[in-house]
Amino acid sequence: MYNLGKDLSVLALSMTVNIMLGTYNQIGRKNCRFSRKRFLSGLIKAVIVGFSFVSLSYCFEVTDLSSLGITPDMIMNASILLYVGKDIAALAKTLGVEEFLEKRAR
Repeated sequence: MYNLGKDLSVLALSMTVNIMLGTYNQIGRKNCRFSRKRFLSGLIKAVIVGFSFVSLSYCFEVTDLSSLGITPDMIMNASILLYVGKDIAALAKTLGVEEFLEKRAR
């Protein structure tokens, strides 16, 4: 359970970075107006997804379903990898890396 708690903080951090970069890209780069409703909707979605990953990890730990080949660490690592991947993509947009690569390819 200790690893699950440690992984939870990493997951929360990667989800927070994803929300922050998404907000910045919409407001700072696309010049969209800040929508409190859209922001809260995204925040609620992130909480639901994060809670689902943590809950599934807990279920696999408590019931010892590791015989199926799925462990709590695997579930948490997959969720962290998912959000870190999204963070890297959002950071690339923020820094204009995609635009640079598109121009260079032409």
